[in-house]
Amino acid sequence: MDSNLVYAKTPTGDEAVRQSTRVVQRNLRMVLVQVDGKTSVEDLTEKIGNPRLVQSALRDLEEGGYIVPVAEAASVWEKARSAAKPDAGPDSVRLMSRFSAFGQQAPAASESKRSDSVTSNFSSFGKPILPTSSKSVAGTRQPAAVAEVAESEPASYRQGTSTGRKLFWGLVFVFSIGVATLVFYPYEQFKPALEAAATRMLKTPVRIDRVGVAFIPAPSLKLTGIHLGEKAEGEIAEVRIASPLSLIGGAPYRVAKMEVSGATLLANSVLALPMFMGEMAGGQDLVVGKILIDHFRLRLNDGLAFDDLFGEVAFRPDGVMDKATLETPDRSVLVNATPSSQGLVLTIEGRAWTPPGSTVSFASLQAKGLLQNNKLLIQNIDTTFLGGILHGNWLIDWSNGLAMAGEGRVSGLDSRKVSAAFAPSLKIDGDLSGSLRLRASGRDWVGLWANLEATANTEITRGTFHGVDLGEAVRRSGVSEVRAGVTRFDKLRSTITITPTQVIGRDLRMDAGMVTAVGQFTAGRNGEVESNMSVTMQTSVSSQNGTVHVYGVLPNLSASSRK
Repeated sequence: MDSNLVYAKTPTGDEAVRQSTRVVQRNLRMVLVQVDGKTSVEDLTEKIGNPRLVQSALRDLEEGGYIVPVAEAASVWEKARSAAKPDAGPDSVRLMSRFSAFGQQAPAASESKRSDSVTSNFSSFGKPILPTSSKSVAGTRQPAAVAEVAESEPASYRQGTSTGRKLFWGLVFVFSIGVATLVFYPYEQFKPALEAAATRMLKTPVRIDRVGVAFIPAPSLKLTGIHLGEKAEGEIAEVRIASPLSLIGGAPYRVAKMEVSGATLLANSVLALPMFMGEMAGGQDLVVGKILIDHFRLRLNDGLAFDDLFGEVAFRPDGVMDKATLETPDRSVLVNATPSSQGLVLTIEGRAWTPPGSTVSFASLQAKGLLQNNKLLIQNIDTTFLGGILHGNWLIDWSNGLAMAGEGRVSGLDSRKVSAAFAPSLKIDGDLSGSLRLRASGRDWVGLWANLEATANTEITRGTFHGVDLGEAVRRSGVSEVRAGVTRFDKLRSTITITPTQVIGRDLRMDAGMVTAVGQFTAGRNGEVESNMSVTMQTSVSSQNGTVHVYGVLPNLSASSRK
């Protein structure tokens, strides 16, 4: 409806205002009284204070012929005057009233056609604003009393509306004062008490830089800049405690959720926290339901850390930790931890995980672990690794620097992938199996892998060595050297020792049908190879023996032989 539209009363509407029985519904009569040919829909709405009621009443009154837009009012009144008899007296007025009232229209012999015309033009039989019977009214709206409604009612209604508005704005004012109080309240005065309570709960000195509140995404008490330990062994950027009103009253306080963001903690400090020792997270003062963790950095020592972890710690109803879950940002590793008397028991799952400082990726990983002071033991490793399977154990210790040790068995590894990962210039094909032992020390992940030492007993089947042709070197019998080529074999066994500077192969034995070879080799980190092989070539009529000297820089080698 146009808010600038102005309505005026018709003769029927004017008569209805004077006769209280014509429009008995309070809302319609209240709006009809206010229609004066000058007040717009917008002004009526502002006066009455209920836009929906005003617009609904105006539509019903217009449909009933009680009001018309002010632009049509003159013509309506003119038609009414011309339709009425010039000498109409009280009888015709009474006749008009009869035909504008409720109920069935009764026939009257004395009524004239002009009276009928006037009545039909300005009455609204069957309209919802003229309840024809109590039954029909009950089907649409509540029945209105037929008692007279005084014209002073709109004024009292406006008075009630004004009181309601004052009450509303009063509530808004009180709410604003409450919000302002929450925002600007000096929460810093609670800092000493919070620091003392946190120190008791965590059993380590706690210092808080700032105490405040946050409203987004939900109201919470916000602690910023939290320092753990006498020498700041741990730092937490922010802690949010949901439902801060739960901290009102006496202990024990029950908090459904806490959010910890930007924490950096030493692994040994984590293990010393009561929650990871099977004790209640908050002692007797606080019972926590769940702690959400984001951007968590777990430090093993000064140079080794697991960065940007996220997850949650869930607690039982009695406040004891149930389970902690942590994941890497790319979700390649998922760790579930539960407390025990020996430390934190870990269940590890990996998907396409690449260890920090390494280029080797584990397609899938399952393992059990135990986190203790200064060491992490990973057991029952079962992983898809370089096209094959690896089973083994791994220990990392940071009590004195950083050191690791491990052992395992491999089967079905792709030799090409193995050489690409550890010796890119070496080109060898085949299925690799065997056992492996390794150890290393360093200050960080990169240094750890760079200082790796390993011993492996390997066997490669159905393979090819690219770089030299041993059979051709024997056939030439030292006349000329052989450069490049390939040597195919059925089985290649060796004991390989890997140091930070070189790779040494001992007890090397190769079977290639009519050609067999035994010997050893040495390869530097720069790809330089030196090897001596005793080669036997068996033909149908004779056998030919020779010693082959292999040298050069991978992948291009040279070989010469002598009898």
